[in-house]
Amino acid sequence: MAGEGQILRNARVDKGWSLTQAEEVTKIRIRYLEALEEEAYHILPGDTYTKGFLRTYAKHLGINPEEVLEHYKALGQQQEKPLSAEPAPPLPRRRPQWIKPVLVAVTGVVALVVVIGIASLSKHPGTTIAPEDIVTPLPTTPQEEVVQQPENTPPPDDTPPAQTSPSNPQNVIAQENEGLVAQLVFSQPCWIRVNVDGQFAFEGTFTQGATKELKAKDQIELVTVGNAGGLTVTLNGKTWPSLGAQGQVVNNIILKKDSANQISLLP
Repeated sequence: MAGEGQILRNARVDKGWSLTQAEEVTKIRIRYLEALEEEAYHILPGDTYTKGFLRTYAKHLGINPEEVLEHYKALGQQQEKPLSAEPAPPLPRRRPQWIKPVLVAVTGVVALVVVIGIASLSKHPGTTIAPEDIVTPLPTTPQEEVVQQPENTPPPDDTPPAQTSPSNPQNVIAQENEGLVAQLVFSQPCWIRVNVDGQFAFEGTFTQGATKELKAKDQIELVTVGNAGGLTVTLNGKTWPSLGAQGQVVNNIILKKDSANQISLLP
């Protein structure tokens, strides 16, 4: 030994201190005090901590700290000289203690993302509908309605039905007042759920450019619109105000005849 460890131990014994008492006075852990007295400096956190512990321990024992540090420095100079002895084998590398909690946390986050994804899919079911897959029903004329009547229906009288042509707009308005006709135009992909006259009609995801026509007697309810800014609604030939911003989710939009009459026609 270089001597500083023995000096510290002798001074502690002369004071009648145990290592526990020395720990209470110096606030240095017992294992570090033992390492200082045995000069087992590899146990200490580093050279800076070692010098600080030596100085503190020496002051509390009444020893000149500089004398103890001179012994320590002399030991360091001797260790820098090449030795013929074989180097000590490296200590086994231990895996950091924080790895296990981190792995557990990452696994939990991945599981949570999977659960949220499954819940989202189950909450918004429906298949993607391409524009070419959507067939918009054409309005039927009075003549076509006569052909579709059952065989036992009495034939209409000889009075010819009024023509619903652009030259007779009053007949068009009269036909629209008998119910509701809503035209949905999707300028962006949009998920939607619709009820007609209080009954479930359909739900699904419509792609950009798709259209859908709805007919009802009293009201049409847009239960949920997943992208309000991507949907334009025309009710009985009148354009409905914007439902919301792009990406906004809106609920329970009610389309009725009295509300349709309050919308001004676009120029």
